[in-house]
Amino acid sequence: MKRILVLLILFLLCANLASAKTYHITLLTIGEVGEDSVGGTADAYLEVKHGSGRIFLDSFPLTKIDTQISTRYANEIACDYLDLDCSDYDFFYTIRAGSTIVGGPSASASLAILTIAALKSLELRNDTVMTGTINSGGSIGPVGGIVKKAMAAEMAGFKRVLIPLFTIEIAGISLNSTLNLSNQSIKVNISKMPLNKSNEENLSLETANLSIEVVKVGNIDEALGYFTSLAVKPANGEIIVPDDYTKTMRSIANNLCNRSFDLRNRVTLANEEDINKSRAHLDNINKSFISGDYYSAASYCFNLGLLLRKANLKEIEQKNPGQLRRLYQAASKAVKEFDNNLESINITTLPELESYIIVKERLLESDEYLAKLQNNFSADDLAYAIERYFSAVYWSEFFKVKGEQMELDKEYLSAACYKKLSEAEERINYAALYIPFALGDAQNDIKQAYVFAVKENYKMCLFEASFAKAESNLLLSTISIGTDQVEELANEKLRAARKVIIKEESRGFFPIMGYSYYQYANSLKEHGEPVLSLIFAEYSLELSNIEIYFPKKGFKLPYINYYLLVFGAAVFLFGVAIGIIISRRAAREIAAEKNRVRKKK
Repeated sequence: MKRILVLLILFLLCANLASAKTYHITLLTIGEVGEDSVGGTADAYLEVKHGSGRIFLDSFPLTKIDTQISTRYANEIACDYLDLDCSDYDFFYTIRAGSTIVGGPSASASLAILTIAALKSLELRNDTVMTGTINSGGSIGPVGGIVKKAMAAEMAGFKRVLIPLFTIEIAGISLNSTLNLSNQSIKVNISKMPLNKSNEENLSLETANLSIEVVKVGNIDEALGYFTSLAVKPANGEIIVPDDYTKTMRSIANNLCNRSFDLRNRVTLANEEDINKSRAHLDNINKSFISGDYYSAASYCFNLGLLLRKANLKEIEQKNPGQLRRLYQAASKAVKEFDNNLESINITTLPELESYIIVKERLLESDEYLAKLQNNFSADDLAYAIERYFSAVYWSEFFKVKGEQMELDKEYLSAACYKKLSEAEERINYAALYIPFALGDAQNDIKQAYVFAVKENYKMCLFEASFAKAESNLLLSTISIGTDQVEELANEKLRAARKVIIKEESRGFFPIMGYSYYQYANSLKEHGEPVLSLIFAEYSLELSNIEIYFPKKGFKLPYINYYLLVFGAAVFLFGVAIGIIISRRAAREIAAEKNRVRKKK
């Protein structure tokens, strides 16, 4: 009996320990000692328990607010990477450092790895450490203080340090880079941590005489390969484009191009600059049709049509100004009627939701330009309003594309809208700590998203919030890279977008917007526009996984109620013990009966 009680107690202790398993990873930090910066390490721990999707952070010394924000984002990236619905679990992160306050986003990639390890019950190597930000699509972004962190890792006994693929490590100077993002010239000041100039004036990874292995990684897949024994499989295969998408996109491109070619036959361009633009558009249209890139063809045809429409309306303005007013009235009436018809559509599938967003965006832009004409009548603004209206009409063909029926009523759309708003605000607040001067577009988009939310247009709220988040991610990704690295970063974003699209296809959803932007980003890269390619690759990343915000048969971690488990085990063992006691008593009685029988004989 004593033996059974001992086994029961040991079982209860083991069950309790299993329910509270803690995972650990080492973080690399940068702190200041006097006027110098020093590298250091900190310990991060994570426990995952059944709960309601809350994230707790306990740190000593206290972490900065950006670390708290980046921890939440790292958690989100990890859950999405594993295709897990983490809303039924609470995450308890603990960070312990020496005297250095853990600040900055550079721990977020390591925290994403830690979260994946905890969710998958993976053992992390204790000879490897990493620094880097975590960004959209699981890409690992640049951080400062690489050399000091590598030195700290070596001193702490690590054999390998993983650093971001994109790094600039120049001692004691600032590097300025100008990127044209979202049609806005943004001067990004890239300042490195101050180094001890007495002995590290020319310090770099090459001159620091480090014995530790330094490995550059670009994404979570690569990092996991070094941290764990997990066989990480890249997104092999090709994107399988549905016939419905190809046929519909080809039809849209044909309609926009036929419209542009008709104008070209009737309008003469007098301006040499416009003539050159027209030729460039025609060349791009021809290449896009040959390669089967119908979204890019449609975009180039729209741009050609807009160029010709402006010239056409300026001719009309000179000959018959009254006709422009009649065109304005007709366009205003057409936009209003089309918008009313659009709002009457019952959205029941994700392709319909995406079609609505695409068409509504174009109608809103058309209406915006028509509104400008009330105060300052312009042939250029009227041309844009008209061409954008017809673009909306042609894009409405996507409503014919079939999709799986889903619950997309106001309740679910509202939840998706506010979840995306929360994510976008976190990223904007995160970016504002470093580049507050460059967030104009993202802040305007988030304001517009809230306007849509107040008006209960949760579909457009979701779209605008997605753009706000993408623009914040874009700025965070480019904060410390040189102009010579933009193309390489665009390629990395395109690889990440491709992986997301393949992943979404495996879930039974083809992202219309995400794939269209992916195609366009590739086309822009081929035409020598790396910055624009980077922008549209980021949009593709953000808009490719829209389905994760809606109810589906997603995989959840199995919930183990340890109290019931322990209670059941106790009942089982108690039953076994009683059974053994009864069996022994019965055995003794049988033995005694046999003895009595022998004595009688």
